[in-house]
Amino acid sequence: MNLIAKAKAEKRSFLSLYEALQTIEKYGLPVARYGLAEAADEAVQLAEEIGYPVVLKVSSPEIVHKTEVGGVKVGLNTPEEVRRAFNEIHRNAERHGKKVEGVVVQEMVSNAHEVIIGGLNDAQFGPVIMVGLGGITVELLKDVTFEIAPITPEEALDALKRLKTYPLLEGYRGRPKANVSLLARVVAKASDFLWKYREDIQEFDLNPTFAASSRCIVGDARIKIKI
Repeated sequence: MNLIAKAKAEKRSFLSLYEALQTIEKYGLPVARYGLAEAADEAVQLAEEIGYPVVLKVSSPEIVHKTEVGGVKVGLNTPEEVRRAFNEIHRNAERHGKKVEGVVVQEMVSNAHEVIIGGLNDAQFGPVIMVGLGGITVELLKDVTFEIAPITPEEALDALKRLKTYPLLEGYRGRPKANVSLLARVVAKASDFLWKYREDIQEFDLNPTFAASSRCIVGDARIKIKI
């Protein structure tokens, strides 16, 4: 039984972060290096294996917005910082009365554009894929494009080029240049994922997805299940 089917059987609305990352990685989407720690020493061991700096994030099917419960710690550079962050995340989750599966330890990606890739099973149009530049760009400018899934890499590239902020990906005014062809393939793969699981997934966000000159990898995933 895959993790989506397991969540449906348990009548859960969301996968945990760890389940979501496992699910998209198994489907073939590239994911920033990660692992799940159930204890502080495990978190340190994972951080050593992944390489500093790392990010720690709470993993729980009961926590959709991790930052709102103090469930994310970034820029951790030492074992001491990792231990402290692990314990703080657990305390914060307990204070909000949430059940914690563990803490995801993940590489911290820099020198890359943040992109948001979203998927939605719309009542009228069916599976729809969305893409835009992430962070404050999408919040401030609402600059996103939509396509009916599934789409090809060529169609994904066209969707990217329709963004007002697309020149940023091309290295506008000295900004780092993204490999847009690679990003387009990731967007297309995400649309295939949405299409395959259209009977099971209500919506998902791969946010942020990091687009750099040499790679494009998903840094976080939220998957809502149809129940």
